[in-house]
Amino acid sequence: MDWDADVIIVGAGPAGSSAAYFLGKAGYRVLVLEKCVLPRYKTCAGGVPTSAMHYFPFDFAPVIEQYIYRASFIYQDKQVTQSVPDGSLVMVMRDSFDYFILGRTKAEVVQGVEVQGVIAGNAGYEVKTRDGKSFSSRYVLGADGPNSIVAKSMGMGRNRQMGIALEVEAEVSPQVLESFQGRFLVGLGDLQKGYYWIFPKSGHLSVGLGTMHKGGDKQLFSTLSRVMAKYDIDPERFSYKAHPLPVYKSPNGSLQKGGVLLLGDSAGLVDPLTGEGIRHAIESGYLAAHCIANNQIGQYSNLVNSKIANDLYFAKRVSDFFYRHQKLSFECLVRNKIVFQDLINIITHQLKYKKGILKFPYYLLNFWQRIGTDY
Repeated sequence: MDWDADVIIVGAGPAGSSAAYFLGKAGYRVLVLEKCVLPRYKTCAGGVPTSAMHYFPFDFAPVIEQYIYRASFIYQDKQVTQSVPDGSLVMVMRDSFDYFILGRTKAEVVQGVEVQGVIAGNAGYEVKTRDGKSFSSRYVLGADGPNSIVAKSMGMGRNRQMGIALEVEAEVSPQVLESFQGRFLVGLGDLQKGYYWIFPKSGHLSVGLGTMHKGGDKQLFSTLSRVMAKYDIDPERFSYKAHPLPVYKSPNGSLQKGGVLLLGDSAGLVDPLTGEGIRHAIESGYLAAHCIANNQIGQYSNLVNSKIANDLYFAKRVSDFFYRHQKLSFECLVRNKIVFQDLINIITHQLKYKKGILKFPYYLLNFWQRIGTDY
């Protein structure tokens, strides 16, 4: 059969663009279908562990907005600020970051086309679009986000729990912007099952919140407005952007069916504690390309589980405790310098959740020894 491509990738975010890059290097004909016209804005705090960039042989400096050297956590009137290992965490804007990766691929990219469904054939797959077009390939990679049409078409994508992220890109005074240079802030205690953030970019602040709580939109808007006012950011000046947050739930859902693989947000590979998913998106794109290029397509789910999902299982356990007991978590974990550094190491992917959990008895012992002191 004369395929339109060896691999069709639906979605040009970090997962889809990464898979396109690695498959192109391996000599595959790749077609990327993207419903938006690129580059496009994406609601995302934009924190990226630099370990995610180590998969690529090129420098991401042109799209790095800020290098992070300090992290602040706040609970009510208490604040802890500690150092972040040099070169371990950067800030990006997703429109530039995603497009930067895609621009280095050898893929054919069709923009402004919305996929309607995927149909399995005798030897491959047909991808249909809403404008009546169809494309055929041996493999299809679903990198089309939280509400993945690819996943729905193939009866997959049940290993996730949907939350919501709400964000504002806020221009602020030079004084406020300067106070966040090289520093991000995370606020606890204002949300159930979530947190608010202030992440610095080159000329503005990304201010937002993410939560798994099933609260109404009105509550989320009012909370974010209150947070903005607290930091001298006028909540009336800016437009609010919302986005589904497909947080990892369990290892039971399948990430593949035949030659159709789910990547990144489509696979629910978002950290339940931090809400970060860019690194997992890139890694899943790399693993998908690896499996196709090495004729190991049937190993994709196992590889993702062993490399990514198993640790997210432990992240879910930590997240459940952390957000159920935010005050205790702040006092016992965040305010403890030893634990804080381990938390930063988890955020920057230098420490696995499982190893952090194994150290929990030590954390508690250290906490009880330090009661009454100022960390």
